[in-house]
Amino acid sequence: LSSPSLPLYLQVILIFVCVSTKESVEITPVPYRLQVRQVALDGRGPSNPLRREKKQMHCPLGQYLHPRKTHCCMRCHAGTYKEKDCDGPDQATVCRPCAVGTFTAVDNTMSKCFRCTRCLTELQQIVETPCTPQQDTICGCQKNQYQIDSESEFFQCRNCSLCANGIIASCSKNRDAICRCKPQFFLSRSNICKPCNSCTGEDCLQCPSPVATSSTSSGLNGNLVLGILVAIFGVISVLCVARKVVKLVQKNRIVSSFYSCVSLPQTTKEPVSEVEEKRNEISILLPESQKETELPVNATPSAPLPQSSHELPDCVRPARKTQLPDNPAILYTVVDHVPPSRWKEFVRRLGLSDHDLERIELEHRRLRDAQYEMLRLWKLQMGRAATVEHISCVLNQMELSGCSDAVQEALLNQNSPQPCSLHNHL
Repeated sequence: LSSPSLPLYLQVILIFVCVSTKESVEITPVPYRLQVRQVALDGRGPSNPLRREKKQMHCPLGQYLHPRKTHCCMRCHAGTYKEKDCDGPDQATVCRPCAVGTFTAVDNTMSKCFRCTRCLTELQQIVETPCTPQQDTICGCQKNQYQIDSESEFFQCRNCSLCANGIIASCSKNRDAICRCKPQFFLSRSNICKPCNSCTGEDCLQCPSPVATSSTSSGLNGNLVLGILVAIFGVISVLCVARKVVKLVQKNRIVSSFYSCVSLPQTTKEPVSEVEEKRNEISILLPESQKETELPVNATPSAPLPQSSHELPDCVRPARKTQLPDNPAILYTVVDHVPPSRWKEFVRRLGLSDHDLERIELEHRRLRDAQYEMLRLWKLQMGRAATVEHISCVLNQMELSGCSDAVQEALLNQNSPQPCSLHNHL
């Protein structure tokens, strides 16, 4: 039983050995030389993973990368050039100043400076700014000249046009003056005014229409302007006439409203009989008791007056004065019968000061209210002396006897229905 099992055991061992040997044969090891070659070609290996990043080094502003690409160096300033690169990141670049006639305008890494530009006198160029180690020569043109092809180094200077008939645009650095031409002339491409009869092509667009058409249009324009002026003059005349008419109407209204107060010089004096009659009319306003006391005086025949006393003075002062009642209607009656043009003279003669007049005019803008207030103030200031006779006397002094009579008549008419009503207010 054991002999047949032995070959089976050996067989299993042999199978295991064969399988192990087959797997080891299929794995091919990589030679060492090939690995080294790959590292040399890639430029990096397990020990140096950042070697590629060193090739992409960037320098800050004002510095440049060293030719060996190992570190950064400072640039040379304007007016200098680079003589030698820096040896390390902490060392300075060797820079030298530019020689006379050369320049560098900015920070640089140039090994030599640029040569300064020479202004071309054959093109009428002049030196505006001389060359310096930091700036090149600036060339330009003389006064009253402009540049042709100014962007080029070989620009040419030309004289500006004089423009005898006027200038549309002045001469500038890069452009000639634009001249103004007279009528029937056009501006050529050479900036010269030429007659319109010699124009060709697009130049004829600058010329106006024919003379006949131009004269016709100018005639129409002249007629239009003349018509406008005539219309304006007519409107102004109508306005002036209307204004004068309005003023005349207003003046007539004022005159008609005060037709009863006609200012006439008193050529003849008032007779005694008429004065007595007015005194009797005013006495109607007095109470009965005063009438009785005055009857004996009035009843007795008056003694014959001498020849010199037949005519009384302007202001007749009766023996009994009538006090002005405290009634606004009475005051308004006086206001209505005194001309507005003589009102200030009237109240000044009554005794009001200019200060009172100005104050009342400021407080009362309406003329009628101001006149009433002035008369009321005078009555308050005068007290019992504010009488009808005083007002009549002042009006007679102003040669307004008609107004005086009108005031007395108005007062009598206003008090005639109630003869004793005025006494109640006294």
